[in-house]
Amino acid sequence: MDNRNHLPLPAYTNELPKKAESRQGGGFKPLGNRNKVLYHQENINKATQIATSFAEVKEKFRGNINPNLIYRIKVNQSVDITNFSNILNAMGGLTILSVADNRKGYWVVFADDKELNVFKEKLAQYSGVVPNGHKYDFFNAIDGIEDIPLEEKIGESILEDPLTEGQTYHLNIELWRMEDEQIHKFIRELEENYRGNQSFRINDKLIMRSFVLLRVQMNKSIFDEIISLKEIARIERPMLPLFNISDHRQIDISEVEVIAPPDNATGILVVDSGIISNHPLLEKAVGDEQNFQSGEREGQDIVGHGTAVAGMSIYNDLETSIHERKFQPTNWLFSAKVMYGETDFYGNVTPIYDETKLLENQLNEAIRVFLDNPDNNIKVVNISFGNSYEIVGSRNTRQFPLANLIDELALEYRGVVFVVSTGNQKPVNFYELEDMIEQYPKFMVENPDFKIINPATAALALTVGSIAPAVRIANYRAEEEIWNPIAREAEPSPFSRVGFGINGMIKPELVNHGGNLILRKNFNRVVENVGGKMTILSNKITESLFGFDTGTSFSAPKISNIIGQIANNFPNASANFLKNLLLQSTSVTPVPNMRYTPSKNDKAKLQMTGYGMPNLDKAMYSQDNRIVLLDEGVIGINKIKVYTVNLPNSFFVTPGSKILSVVLTFDPPVRATRGDSYLGNQMEFKLFHTVNPDEVVSQYGVINYNGDETEDSTPPLLKPYEVVLKPGVNLRNKGCHQKAWRVFTRELKVPLQTPITLVLRNLNKWIPDPDHSQSYCISLVVEHAAIIDLYSTVRTEVQERVRTRQ
Repeated sequence: MDNRNHLPLPAYTNELPKKAESRQGGGFKPLGNRNKVLYHQENINKATQIATSFAEVKEKFRGNINPNLIYRIKVNQSVDITNFSNILNAMGGLTILSVADNRKGYWVVFADDKELNVFKEKLAQYSGVVPNGHKYDFFNAIDGIEDIPLEEKIGESILEDPLTEGQTYHLNIELWRMEDEQIHKFIRELEENYRGNQSFRINDKLIMRSFVLLRVQMNKSIFDEIISLKEIARIERPMLPLFNISDHRQIDISEVEVIAPPDNATGILVVDSGIISNHPLLEKAVGDEQNFQSGEREGQDIVGHGTAVAGMSIYNDLETSIHERKFQPTNWLFSAKVMYGETDFYGNVTPIYDETKLLENQLNEAIRVFLDNPDNNIKVVNISFGNSYEIVGSRNTRQFPLANLIDELALEYRGVVFVVSTGNQKPVNFYELEDMIEQYPKFMVENPDFKIINPATAALALTVGSIAPAVRIANYRAEEEIWNPIAREAEPSPFSRVGFGINGMIKPELVNHGGNLILRKNFNRVVENVGGKMTILSNKITESLFGFDTGTSFSAPKISNIIGQIANNFPNASANFLKNLLLQSTSVTPVPNMRYTPSKNDKAKLQMTGYGMPNLDKAMYSQDNRIVLLDEGVIGINKIKVYTVNLPNSFFVTPGSKILSVVLTFDPPVRATRGDSYLGNQMEFKLFHTVNPDEVVSQYGVINYNGDETEDSTPPLLKPYEVVLKPGVNLRNKGCHQKAWRVFTRELKVPLQTPITLVLRNLNKWIPDPDHSQSYCISLVVEHAAIIDLYSTVRTEVQERVRTRQ
């Protein structure tokens, strides 16, 4: 599809006054159509099948392995786990090994009762086969029991490429997590059963709280034999090595093409440890570099951190450039050195700051020197450092001085976007490897030591966390090692600090790739595989052009680079505009199920990954089936604006999912002394469908607001027509970078129809000036999964309305 220019979001009214209102709060379910006699017969047959297959396994391994009985129960409703677990335990000593997602579906259980006699007896009483028996209504939640199918225990790679005779394989065997004594006993018996068989050997094992993994050497015959053991949850080939360090280490500058940025490209300022300005991959892009500390006279980067961050800020994806052997920076690079390196006796370099000079002063001076020069045309300032001793919420809820300084600078330089990394925390400092894997990613949310640090709490800056790239393992010896990637691709990096921010603001707002932790134990020591690290520019260019490291320090400049490219396309845009387009382009990234309540789980996802990972093309362009409508303006204190757009009928009637998304960015005054509300004013939005915009204006037209509004603000008569967005208004309106969306996969009770009306409200917190005007940018995205032309119709309608108002 062709790229299209974004469209204006037409205002329906000018400012209005506004109003407040209130928010509503809100045994085993019987299955009315169940034939209990038939249900009894079906599950008696299933129980007999399970017992028979178990007897066959016992006979096959008789004398060497004393197998355990494991099967699964299909649960048809969300049950209380503790209560259900107690009930199952009373039914023949059933122990839960695995709970289904959302508690509905297949639960895997371990049984002491090998014949399932207790299950059969209670089932007979529930079904009425035994007169005057107990009700046992927990059976209402159980559709049935069954053996776990063998094909579900075989990994995808083995199903796609089956094992063949005559070869020996190194495979991963995952066992169901029984009690420690049962696990150790089973492994001993498995080894004993194949003692002396050269085709079988357990090379490594990892016993966790929730799973057990073995690396086993075996042939096809043994695979076919042991797959029937109930204790085996899955057998799969291990991951293949996809990454070789020498591919990067051996690149010579003569092998690659290095091109300067376009002359009219905007600038990105990296405030860090300086750069190696004559680095072959940086020198053609350096606009200026200056030293703002006195620890090192030279501007060269001794620490190496600044050079690495700078490389990410102008290239974003070094891997692609390496693969293509072509390096073309997207933006001009500016470097402010505010830290220097101190080398210890062993040659280790530690970044430090001037002891006699405030870092805030250095930062203030550095940023002003660069931004006050209009020739630099800087649109982004990247800050990839922080104070790990100043953790949000650790002592008070007020803003930190350094973060407050960044916000004040953002208010002064309204055409510049400030980007700050969340900071990093090493989980190995708190958890053993087993606990880390077991508790990921819960520990990131539940451990207060993983909260974001100063200055990541800056409200007007975009705060960036890290997600893991595709898993790859370097220097991999399958027969000897079990490496444990803590995160899967696109999941939160286990070292990335999390929100929320000051006053509950959604922080981080964005994520990008910053690496992963791929770990294993080696003689009781946890070692890390370099495959989890990001490729970065090295400051030791006589040794290598590239190095490897992890951290939000590198995910943040990737975001800075995307903003820089957007700014190249919109060189005169405000920071509100640039941030709005960036946030509107994000996609939610996956987070493992933490088994919280849905509301708490949604909040935890926002704490770790914010609104997700942005997409450059979506930020810069609309498409036929995806339209970005936006408006920049100002709004008074305690006022409302209403926007409305008519959509073609094809949007509503064409099969396929539909998305409505709203982003609001604004730059309110801030005050660090106001712990109750760091932001001087609070803005929020609501979206409606079908209802006439005149009615929306009428309902919002008479409002008395006293500054204490915390309840749902939707007028009661508009409730049936509200497009309820996620995250909810009382969560997203804590900050000044807000996004909410709705995906429609089925019809609403009140069918979705045009027009779509957007209400914007500005609520005063502590601004004393009643005439204060707040600048903002608001956008609405209308998207359909089908390839249909929405753009042309909406453009015509919007242009006519804009001309009429002019």
